[in-house]
Amino acid sequence: MTMNHRSRTRRRPGDRRGIALIMVLAITLGLAALAVSAVYLSASGGILTRYYDRERDFKYAAEEALALGKSQLNRDTTLALPEDTAKLMLSNAQMYDANAVAIPRIRVNLYGGFTGDTVGRFGQYATLLATSFDSAGTRTVRRLDLSAESFSRYAMFVDSFPRGIVYGNGEFIRGRSHSNTNWYSTGTAPGPDYYDTVSAFGTINGSANYHGIPTLPGSRKIPYPTVAKLAALRGYATAANLGFTPVSGSSATTTQNGVDLSGRLTPGTGTRGTRLRFRPVDVGNDGTLDEADGMIQIFDIAAGIDTTSLRADIERTRTYAGDLFTGAKTPSVVIQNQCGLLVTIGGRKEFFPVARFREPWVRKRVILSTSPTISTFDTTLMSRTGAFSVYRASVSSVLTAYSRILSYAGFSRCFPAGSPYLMLTERYVDAACAVTTSTATAPWGWGSPAARCAVGTRYGGQDTTFTATVTRCAILQAAAADTVGRCAGNQVSLGAWRAWAGAALPSIAGSVIQATEKPYLWPLFKPHNLNSKGVIHATAGPLFVSDTLRGNVTLYVLGHVILIDDTVYDRDPTSLTAICRNFLGIIAQDNVMIADNAMMRPRISPSGSWLFLASPHATLHMVTMSLTGTVGVENYSGGPATSPAVTCGGYPQSGGCINQTGGVIQKVLSPTFSGNNTGFRENRTVDPCQLTNRKPPFFPMTGRYLDNKYYEIDPVNVDTWMQVKAFYARLRG
Repeated sequence: MTMNHRSRTRRRPGDRRGIALIMVLAITLGLAALAVSAVYLSASGGILTRYYDRERDFKYAAEEALALGKSQLNRDTTLALPEDTAKLMLSNAQMYDANAVAIPRIRVNLYGGFTGDTVGRFGQYATLLATSFDSAGTRTVRRLDLSAESFSRYAMFVDSFPRGIVYGNGEFIRGRSHSNTNWYSTGTAPGPDYYDTVSAFGTINGSANYHGIPTLPGSRKIPYPTVAKLAALRGYATAANLGFTPVSGSSATTTQNGVDLSGRLTPGTGTRGTRLRFRPVDVGNDGTLDEADGMIQIFDIAAGIDTTSLRADIERTRTYAGDLFTGAKTPSVVIQNQCGLLVTIGGRKEFFPVARFREPWVRKRVILSTSPTISTFDTTLMSRTGAFSVYRASVSSVLTAYSRILSYAGFSRCFPAGSPYLMLTERYVDAACAVTTSTATAPWGWGSPAARCAVGTRYGGQDTTFTATVTRCAILQAAAADTVGRCAGNQVSLGAWRAWAGAALPSIAGSVIQATEKPYLWPLFKPHNLNSKGVIHATAGPLFVSDTLRGNVTLYVLGHVILIDDTVYDRDPTSLTAICRNFLGIIAQDNVMIADNAMMRPRISPSGSWLFLASPHATLHMVTMSLTGTVGVENYSGGPATSPAVTCGGYPQSGGCINQTGGVIQKVLSPTFSGNNTGFRENRTVDPCQLTNRKPPFFPMTGRYLDNKYYEIDPVNVDTWMQVKAFYARLRG
């Protein structure tokens, strides 16, 4: 048997050394590659750092140019930006860093122009465009849109604050305030309350509660607007059939049965005037009031009638023989025909004037009221009204009757001439109960049984009982059934509503308004007024204003504006669901005044008690501006010796508070009261819409600009002047 043996080979020393050499070479090459990579990475990092530094410089230069442009806009009153192109404000300009060192190799161009609503209805934007560039071309572009600040932003703005007038204890301003002179508060603690910044060109004096808000004395003056700057508003209104001229002039008054039918407080001629009433109407009958439902109505007093009737004004004093009653002891026509009792019957408000309470059907109707409740005994007292020369009753019984009718707080009130609520004393019928405006006969009041009027016509004046042409007479108070409720003589023209001159409105449901009222509704907005820009213009004053607004509108009057009753929005402007729903600006060339009339201030009743014949306090939703005068109070220092229990800020006042949500801008500040039981104290609250810098259409601007929007723009779109102009054109639409 045989055996196999495994053979063995012996390695040579040189083989191991070759492998090591290869490994060394590989490691060396790897390290070299790493070194080269590190060099490249270091170089790239440096390049990136320099790139980002350069990009930062381009951005910084553009933003610095925007800041310079904004400063120039706010301080250079001679700078005029174009509305149809762009203005080159800086050209190839050198910019500097925070150390005042020039930024190398970078230049900027800065452009400016108005964009968006360049007409100015809702507010202009000033758009600044800054381009930073070097020899390679435009590299960075920044755009800043600035909102033009409106005077409507202020709760109180005073161009001249006379020394001797101060804001006093119990007064409140909850909004931005400014004076172009000094600002004065009372020197007696605690002082008024301010809840936003108070600034003044001069000093800020006196004791006040600033509620943690710093004051800003030594502020820059803000140029006050002039009449010339608002010249375009007349054209805007005229194009939309919203421009008009109020009636004026004086003529002899008519006396009937001892009553001066003009309504004057003292004998003399009657002065004519015009009233503007804001009136929302649900045109679509959908249960909502859209802006398109905003309307106005214009009422003109007839010749021979006095603006006392338009204002619903009666005497202030308590000497009845000489004031509440004439020397013939006949009640004034305003008390008889325009004041009375507003009750709720079947869910509808109905108004019954004093002159009709002698009629049994009126008293039976009033007893149906659910708010307030009225007893048969009360109506018996109310029946003793009348002219002494016709109704033979004692002075005391007549005074008792008047006092009882006018004693229901919140329900006894007066209305201005032309109001639909005054149907019972401004709409008359003939012997067949047909409405007549003839001044040749002595007619009966609406609903009179003596004129064979059906039971269905016997109801009080309502908000829908509109009468286009109204008349007036002294209504007889005799007890005989065939004469009570009839005019003592021929009726006279009292006034008329003006018809709308534009395109007719669509049909409106009879449940909303009477068909006869539609021609007298002036639509304020599209689609019923296609040319409207939201401006109403009156060529003269005074214009008497009141009632309820729906929409955003500016009323501009070349004269005085008299606020004869509360003027409010259809919704509370401070409600979160109604912010900027409505915005009213009233601009008067002369004064804007709260009337001292029977609807805004208390009047004395025949029994000697003081009454509010509307609601206490003046409630106003608006921004008011006087271009040459003041925004104030008629007879601010006057008031009853003993005022009703109405206070403002804990202090008794004749009219209570001026509860204004909005703002006041006035050339000269004037007092609103002069102590207890006089005038009104101010309780002013900013409208949240003001905080958005929104404004009523075309309301004047302060000349200052606020940041609105900021953008970065692709440089290729604005590299040349032609591209810049095209860019601004696109922003204007």
